[in-house]
Amino acid sequence: MSGICGIIHFDGTPVERGELEGMARRAAYRGPQGIHYHCEGPVGMACLELDTTADATGACRPLIDGERRLLFVADARLDNRGECAAAIRSPGAERATDAELMLGMLCLPGGEAPGRLLGDFAYALWDERSGELRLARDAMGMRALYYRVEPRRVLFATEAAQILAAGGVPRRLNERTVAWHLSGMQTPPGCLFYEGIEEVRPGEEVRIAAGRAPEVTAFWSPDPERRLRYRDEREYADELRELLTEAVRCRLRTTSPVGISLSGGVDSSTVASVAGWLHGREPGVPAMRAYSWVFTDLPECDESDNIHRVADHFGIPVTAIPAEETYPLVDEAANRPHEDDPFTSMFQPFMHRALAAAAGDGVALMCYGFRGDVMCGGNVNDVPGMLRAGHWRQAREELGALSRVMSLSPAATLRRYLMEPVLVDLLPSRVRVAGRRALQRREGSPQAGVRTGPAARAAAHVRDDFLARAGLPLLEPVREAARVWPRIAARHRYIHVFSPLVLRGVMYAERVAAAHGLAIADPWSDRRIADFILACPQHCVDTAVEVKRLARRSVEGIMPSDAIRAASKVSPEPLYLEALRRQAHDTVTDLITDSRCADLGFIDEARLRDRFARFASGEAPTFDLWPTLCLELWLRRYWS
Repeated sequence: MSGICGIIHFDGTPVERGELEGMARRAAYRGPQGIHYHCEGPVGMACLELDTTADATGACRPLIDGERRLLFVADARLDNRGECAAAIRSPGAERATDAELMLGMLCLPGGEAPGRLLGDFAYALWDERSGELRLARDAMGMRALYYRVEPRRVLFATEAAQILAAGGVPRRLNERTVAWHLSGMQTPPGCLFYEGIEEVRPGEEVRIAAGRAPEVTAFWSPDPERRLRYRDEREYADELRELLTEAVRCRLRTTSPVGISLSGGVDSSTVASVAGWLHGREPGVPAMRAYSWVFTDLPECDESDNIHRVADHFGIPVTAIPAEETYPLVDEAANRPHEDDPFTSMFQPFMHRALAAAAGDGVALMCYGFRGDVMCGGNVNDVPGMLRAGHWRQAREELGALSRVMSLSPAATLRRYLMEPVLVDLLPSRVRVAGRRALQRREGSPQAGVRTGPAARAAAHVRDDFLARAGLPLLEPVREAARVWPRIAARHRYIHVFSPLVLRGVMYAERVAAAHGLAIADPWSDRRIADFILACPQHCVDTAVEVKRLARRSVEGIMPSDAIRAASKVSPEPLYLEALRRQAHDTVTDLITDSRCADLGFIDEARLRDRFARFASGEAPTFDLWPTLCLELWLRRYWS
């Protein structure tokens, strides 16, 4: 992706170009096509350009509106260009860049423009007349944007590291965010690892001016009252097919070839199939190249057969990345964390190998299927919805499948998946939340050694006194936000779609790709798809009988039928566990010996070392070690 950064001095002091250049240089890899500056008086902004479009409409450069005295920068891909061009009614608007169309929309009266912008974006708009800076980020969080407000200035940037590069910005570790990270890596939007730096949350615009607190406005969120009720279930699949096709088409407005990280599962196979189908039918749609893991030593993880069912059907060449050459933590450089955030994938070496190969093939954009699982999978069960719709036989079959999959007795299955959800739905939202909080308070508190809320996800070696000091809330923000959804299945789907873990993963992947000079795209992370899925009856989306039911049916006639049937979720976790026990054992031992995490009071090192030794010898099962390992790597690199 591209990048942006800027400095606004509220007291009128001129911005030093050298300081702005220092912020830009900290993320220079984001600007392989150049860094463009505007520095005049108390305002300085920079654009680090990576335009992957075939027609230069994705250009990332400062825009100046002299008449309105506006300065605008954006890292963006705008998906509803035609609608925006018609709205602004400007000559030549159909040939304008995405940023120019966005600026035109933001100048329209009414203040509704941010919510009308579709696509992946982050922008900054400085209005000299009002002395106000507006910062915003797309609804699904596909572009990052951070800021720091001081008495005499405001700083903003695509990366927190760029803000740290500005003069006078202190580095102070935010221990509460560390606690979120160690509690299952479910760090909510708005929580940064650096005190004094804020994050623009997805779907929000922040207005900043001298002498007042920043004003935050949510410009988009899905409507909990929206319901889709079709007579024929095939209509849901037809609509998802249309939305997916448009989402893929919008993201293929780029140079050829386009890369895809292709597994044998439903999510990436759907993206590859729709892209291959479009390439054969519509002019100008670029060709695809796939980059896929192959497993020799761990055949239970190998998905080569289904990868080639899809790739061969559409003539997509596949570059195989041998899994045995990408063991976690073996190559220090391949596991290096970013300065912004300790969040890394245990499979980062594969990502680096695939992205490096793609860059060598001339790929500028890599596609993923990140949110496919949370949109259409995730074990969101809706037996009550089946009964409300009159699908009695389907409900009986679903209960039978759940009993087998979850190894529950029929009575326990009936209680968990029918009786309890019905009772919960009958209770008003405020009663549900109050009851949950009262129960958690009765169960104890971190001070008493009984963990509640998000802290309950932390591994046993994370210190209780640290979790108590951090003071995580009893209920995660995403669960608080889900309260407004009237049915438990829809609430669970909302929690999946807007999972902090998934969002962090998307942001992390964007940074890794940018380091290779590539942009990323995920058609499943389209807000139109999120809106649709949340409005659907959840029993039409996913069931235990037919996993990812709606996604599979939506690509019938596009994806080869044998690939649809064979697509399944295969975890590469055995590669990680094998590395911990053998290839990376010494590295892990070093990371948990004299650790920075222990020095700072986050973990009990003796307890961790004992637990790891028992795991490595086969005496104990796996445990949640990765959050601690990637935090330790990050602390040693940036906080030594």
